[in-house]
Formats: sequence, C-alpha cells, structure tokens
Amino acid sequence: MPLAHDRLPPFHRVCRWVINASARAFWGLRVSGLEHIPADGPLIIAGNHASLADAPFLFCAAGSRRLVSFLAKAELFRNPVSSWFFTNSGCIPLDRSRGDVSAMRGALEFLGRGGCLGLFPQGTRARPGKEPKLKPGLGFLAALGKAPVVPARLVGMDRFPFARPLSIRFGPAMEFSGDPHSREDCVAFAQRVMTRIFEL
Repeated sequence: MPLAHDRLPPFHRVCRWVINASARAFWGLRVSGLEHIPADGPLIIAGNHASLADAPFLFCAAGSRRLVSFLAKAELFRNPVSSWFFTNSGCIPLDRSRGDVSAMRGALEFLGRGGCLGLFPQGTRARPGKEPKLKPGLGFLAALGKAPVVPARLVGMDRFPFARPLSIRFGPAMEFSGDPHSREDCVAFAQRVMTRIFEL
C-alpha cells in the first residue's frame, strides 16, 4: 500500500539521503520551482521520462516538500528483491499491457488519503526520435482524485549518466477540465501537461 503523505519512514530517509548526496556530488543536480508543490492534499507530479533514474531523482527532488509514491510497471515486482524494494518505496504496480483497474483503484485510494503520486504520462521511456503515445491515466486520476498536476521537467536525463549538471524544474499546478471518462479528453489533458513540461 502506498505510504501516507505526511510521514517519512526511516527507509525513505536513508534512500533520499543516498540519492540526494549522489545526485548532487556526481551529477550536480539542481532543483527549482519547489514553491509550486503544495505541502498537503492530493497531488500528482507528472514528468518526462527518459532514463531509469528519473523516478529516484524526482523522488529526491520533491522530497523536501512531499513524499512521492509512483505508479511502476508490474515487471519490477516479479523479482523478490526488487519487489521488496519497490513495495517498501510505496510504489503501485501497473500492468501496462491492459487497462489495469486495480492500479487505478489503488492510485485513487492513495490520492483520497491526500497522497502525492508521481507518474510519467508517456507511460514508458521516450527513445530519441520515437515519442510514445500518451496514456489517458493522468487525466482520469487528476479528475477523479481531485488532484492538481504539477509538471516537472527533467533536464539532461536522456544522457544519464554522462550529462552534468542535471536539473529538475517544477512548474505551476494544472487542473483537469473535460470528461474524465472520455479517452480523448484525458489524452488531450496529458498532451497539455507534456507541452507545459517541455516549456519549463
């Protein structure tokens, strides 16, 4: 079960310290726009996705304001060791091969408890010259979870681990408008969020 937004367990304190120290020492991580992240209430942080390090770095960057739990692909939970890690990190397994009702229900319950959910509207890492199709889940969760969406631009992660410095920029929150049960409306919202992300 994802973790409550107002507590930072020892496991997360250690992870955040290690990631933060490594990110700043080796990659010169710079973070801006933290004032756009509300201190409480349901929230979604949506970022662009280019590397395996995106989620840990986003977790670290937002950590001084919120404890972020992520929707994570179900494959990461198949190995006992990685399953233990991601479960204790508060991640929600998501089966990307189908419409995963269980994952959506878990995410909505988490948002209903005032949680902060991190996700990537692209659904998978973007390869150079081949952008993945946007998914409707962001709009659906933002609407039914009554959660504003804070866009986050991860700069340089497409060249990780060779780029330096890396930066993460948070922007003003966006609100969903439209019909949450309309795939077209939800995908259109995801597109607006992605456009805003790349403007940061």
